[in-house]
Order: sequence, then C-alpha cells, then structure tokens
Amino acid sequence: MVSTASHAQTTFETKLSEPDPIVNLISKHYHLPRGEAMSARETAELLLQVGRLVQAEGYDGELSPAQWMALRYFARANSFSRNPSAFAEFQATTRGTASQAIKALEAGGYLVRHRAKADGRSVSLRLTSKGKQALARDPFEALVRAVDVLDAKEQTAMHHALHRVLSTVAATGTHRCFGVCQDCCNLMSANPSAPECLLLGVPIQPGDADLLCVHFQATREHGGN
Repeated sequence: MVSTASHAQTTFETKLSEPDPIVNLISKHYHLPRGEAMSARETAELLLQVGRLVQAEGYDGELSPAQWMALRYFARANSFSRNPSAFAEFQATTRGTASQAIKALEAGGYLVRHRAKADGRSVSLRLTSKGKQALARDPFEALVRAVDVLDAKEQTAMHHALHRVLSTVAATGTHRCFGVCQDCCNLMSANPSAPECLLLGVPIQPGDADLLCVHFQATREHGGN
C-alpha cells in the first residue's frame, strides 16, 4: 500500500513535470475570463488562489506549510532578521505561533540556533545541512518555475507591481513590509564597494545585500510613501 507521504510526493513531482504547473492548477479551480479586462477584485482573488494552491502543495508529508515558510524565511533573511520576532513579523502572526514552527524545525534538525556572545540573549537561527537539502525539495519551486516561464519584461513588471501591492496592503494594517537593501530607502551607497544602512548605522555585508530585512523601508519607486 502506498503511503500518504509517498503519494503526495508523486503528485507534486507530476505537477512539476507539467508545463506551467501553477497556471494549470489555477485553471482547474478558477474560471479565467477570456477576452475581458479583469477587475481589481478578480485579480486579487486570483492572487489569493495562487497562494492557496502553493500552500496546499506544502503538505507533502515532510513539513507543514508553516514549517516550509519558516525554512524559506531563514534561508533568505539577513543577519539582522534571523530571529523568532522577525519571523513572526514576516509571517504576520504571533510570536507563539511562529515559535511552534521554529521549534519543530529545530527538533527535526533543519534549524540550529546560536546565541550572541555579547549578551547571551540575542538569538540567530540558521539552516543546517539537512535544512538546505530540504529546500531542494521545496513545493514552492512550482510557483518559481511558473513565474520563470514569463519573459524578462513580464517578470520585471510583475515584480514591481506586486511590490506596490504588498506595500499598500502592509500600510493599511500594523504588519511590517519586508524587502532587500537595494529597494530600501535606508541604503547609502556613496561607496558602492561598502554600502551602509542609514537606519542602523552599520556597513551592509556583501552576503546580506540581497537578503530579506525586518528593518526594510520601501523607496518611492517600490511602493514607499
């Protein structure tokens, strides 16, 4: 008898082998009007449906969607943002809920925590070798491949449009908008070889420049006020 996890993995691999996997999935669950301009509500519903489908793919028997999200986050977060509080901000959830996902990943050997030598209280979480290997099987790659089907112009337009949508939605509530240094208004790059963060007053390490930051503040070009 085939196990649930094995069956789920086979299903996921089959979907990945299809052209435009996420597009095909959406077409099965959502009627796309042809030859008509989509309203803002229809577009918003389509974005929500993409999110639901990608999250559903996360139940592959290895990790839950919340744990996949945490694993992706700590792989993409910079040195200022690899802590439980920053992840809770990113996930727009409570510290307790975020901690549950983190503890499960630590117990499974996917994440390891280090304490700062200065005060012994600050925590930094990093992926282990097992965590990095798991990301190679991340169901999120179905969405990455679907976006990669678009040409460069379409990808750039989508990137900027979603930046603006995300910033607008974040501004209507209390949730922080995350982003990377090159899109942040706190970037000071008078010396391109040694950019600095104006907010924190520290140099930006090369390895952190294109990683997610909890202190991000969007420039006007990327949806800032």
